[in-house]
Amino acid sequence: MDVDEDAERLFETNRRYWDVSTPQKMEHGSYPLESFRDGESTLFEHEPEEVGDVAGKSLLHLQCNNGLETLSWAREGADVTGIDISGESLRYARELAGESDLDGAFVQCNVYDASAVLDRRFDVVYTSRGVLAWLPDLDGWAAAIERLLADDGTFYLFEGHPLPRVFDEDFEPVRSYFDDEPSKRDESGFGADTDHYRTLHTLSDVVTALASSGLRIEFVHEFPFDYWHRWERMEDDGGGRWTLPEADLPLTFSLRATTS
Repeated sequence: MDVDEDAERLFETNRRYWDVSTPQKMEHGSYPLESFRDGESTLFEHEPEEVGDVAGKSLLHLQCNNGLETLSWAREGADVTGIDISGESLRYARELAGESDLDGAFVQCNVYDASAVLDRRFDVVYTSRGVLAWLPDLDGWAAAIERLLADDGTFYLFEGHPLPRVFDEDFEPVRSYFDDEPSKRDESGFGADTDHYRTLHTLSDVVTALASSGLRIEFVHEFPFDYWHRWERMEDDGGGRWTLPEADLPLTFSLRATTS
């Protein structure tokens, strides 16, 4: 696929997918809604530790989906804004904010257009959990982040590690780690309009894009747990972390970068 030529079609297809699938996912039990409504955070313990104190700071959540993590940052004291391409996802985010009596602004826009739409800069830009595959152009993504960060601002990413995608349930290699072409996917069970596009990126792609935008990489940390039940053999540690008892593989990673 020529991404430059077909980017709008790709984004529109993915927007429709999320508009249709988000209600299904919310009803399916894919998210810890009950614990969140009881006042708990959906952030993993390492996220606030690695980001640092956000009390009184402006925080922008890119690709915020239903706003659970956005509003969890509000519980940490941040002045939060969430953006997402899906209006239906943002509808749930606003409902959750109202139910939880939490302040948060939610704006529908593409990540690449965020600086023009919002016309402001943020102390912290945050994004997490299955976000990068929806972005065909990491250089444009990194440039957008640089434009959104205030002086002395912090960018933080917590994401699935690219290595596990190479393997199937039996740890047999089924795809190339370096395949970076957008591919059409189908996910049955979450609504009728299930077609969508994903683009896979290597860890070096992510780091290089951010560094090339002028951001200074402070760390990259790799973790032996996932945030979702990727394979049947995985075990839940009781805190929403899924591990592989018989293998010690990087399943997620975090990255922090700054403007100075």
